[in-house]
Amino acid sequence: MSTPAAVPAPRQSLTIVCAALAGAIPMITLVLWFVLGADGIGPFPASWAPIAVIAVAGGAYACCELAGFRTPPLEYANRSAAEIEADSWRRFTASTFTRFALCEAVFLVSVALAFSVHSFWVVLIGAVIALPLFFLEAWPGERNQRRFAAALESRGIPSYLTGGRLQD
Repeated sequence: MSTPAAVPAPRQSLTIVCAALAGAIPMITLVLWFVLGADGIGPFPASWAPIAVIAVAGGAYACCELAGFRTPPLEYANRSAAEIEADSWRRFTASTFTRFALCEAVFLVSVALAFSVHSFWVVLIGAVIALPLFFLEAWPGERNQRRFAAALESRGIPSYLTGGRLQD
């Protein structure tokens, strides 16, 4: 008789998904080097393209910081702790994907601009900015969990987001 596989904790599952999503940025950058790279990485482009990527990154950072960790607080409605924990993780996961999309937009804009100025440098700049931004704002680590849990718990109801999984 086989035993059922253990269901991974929500944080572990979210971390695996985020790692896979983040891994796409270096892979796409490598592929685009074969498409856009001429004589190594080629000449540096006109200054407006890298500045545009930096401006998009600033906007993405501002959106993540100002709105990315906002959520309505939990309300007690005769729910069990397990239901509250599941709701907290659903909301945190949705917020993580939203913040990831904002960080990924930096890279995607750099790809589009790279084709318009025919320079791999723009893709490289986008990747070098987008990856650290992603790890700061969207990675489901302790920092981001605590920030999101603070918003969830603002009315005093525990979210069980940072204390690990509940024991069944």
